[in-house]
Amino acid sequence: MTKHPKEAERLKKIVEDFPNITVTVLGDLVADEFVFGEISRVSREAPVLILKHRDRTVLPGGAANAANNLADLGVNVLPVGIVGDDEAGRLLLRYFRHKKIPVSGILKDKSYTTVTKTRILAGMTHTARQQVVRVDREPHEEPNAHLTRELYLAARNYAHASDALLVSDYGYGAATPAIVDTLRGKGKLSDLPIVLDSRYRMLQYSGVTAATPNEPEVEEALGIRIGQNW
Repeated sequence: MTKHPKEAERLKKIVEDFPNITVTVLGDLVADEFVFGEISRVSREAPVLILKHRDRTVLPGGAANAANNLADLGVNVLPVGIVGDDEAGRLLLRYFRHKKIPVSGILKDKSYTTVTKTRILAGMTHTARQQVVRVDREPHEEPNAHLTRELYLAARNYAHASDALLVSDYGYGAATPAIVDTLRGKGKLSDLPIVLDSRYRMLQYSGVTAATPNEPEVEEALGIRIGQNW
């Protein structure tokens, strides 16, 4: 039996109400690629393992992961971001469509490279797989003025129909303090709850309702070392 029945009941009610909630997710869409291999032998060319390819999967990462998690909780989610005209971008769009997550707020641009983080995992049959290396593919520059404007318009249109805005900023330019400040200055959007997850510039955002930094991000933002200063 729980020691806090009223709190448990309140949380239960919140979860049950998720299907009645709509959240706009503005941020950097990432494709998390996992390549699985079985250890075969050590290479003669270099002191590295040779893996026999066994499997590959691509899952939503970054803001796409946040949107996917909300959808799994039953929330009506409206993602806003950019993908390139490449395989990773097409796989993310296909994944969202399969889960009936709207994609009209996701821009597709030929000049953009979908952020892709490829993790190579090695192991033997019936053993745990270990990540041995990660390869990141990133856009060469942040979105241009035209794309930034389109992102803002998509986020504004979605936000007007939303109960909250989730900002997922990994530093690739789809979510910026300038875009969020402009959204906050638009009429009723000024009262919209905003939840922030920013990797590099948390303190540049103003007026957010809540932020979700991890420990290293708190240390970097505040210039402290947790455990030493506290």
